[in-house]
Amino acid sequence: MKSNRLQIYARYLLGLSFLIMSVYSIEGVAMSSLLGTEVVLFSPLIGKITYQGKPAANAKIVRLVRWKDDAGESDIFHTTANGEFSLPIKTTNVRIPMLAEFVISQEVTVIYNGSEFDIWLKSTTDIDEYGGLGGNPKNLRCELTDEAVNQENFNGLFSTSCKWDLIIKKGKK
Repeated sequence: MKSNRLQIYARYLLGLSFLIMSVYSIEGVAMSSLLGTEVVLFSPLIGKITYQGKPAANAKIVRLVRWKDDAGESDIFHTTANGEFSLPIKTTNVRIPMLAEFVISQEVTVIYNGSEFDIWLKSTTDIDEYGGLGGNPKNLRCELTDEAVNQENFNGLFSTSCKWDLIIKKGKK
């Protein structure tokens, strides 16, 4: 009788565990149900900002990432005297239900000489580093007087005034 109760209890726990993992896991990773999955909210971005062809020295860069609410999370950076900038990777751990789609909205605005310029507007469902771009953009340059252009062949909506020479696939140098 005791072993019968243990079997019932074991089946109950197994069923409950399966239900919890099914609801909270992503891509079948069992540990994500407890710890969450590391999500890249914004991949590293290195480049140069210019205004009328000259370096936008000490320009203020506001990176806004929305993923859990409309307010989002913003970070502030500045360009160097040569207009160069480096935005670090931004990650978080999230438990994503199996039947949900995780959407990230990214905006980069530059404030220079009293004016605001939107240089990067992107929405994506990719959660891997450079997932939405397919790799790391090399020789990224953003001219503040250029109009933003809708980009094709990228996962999600993407509009930017920045240009790059090529995309280096992840794992290649």
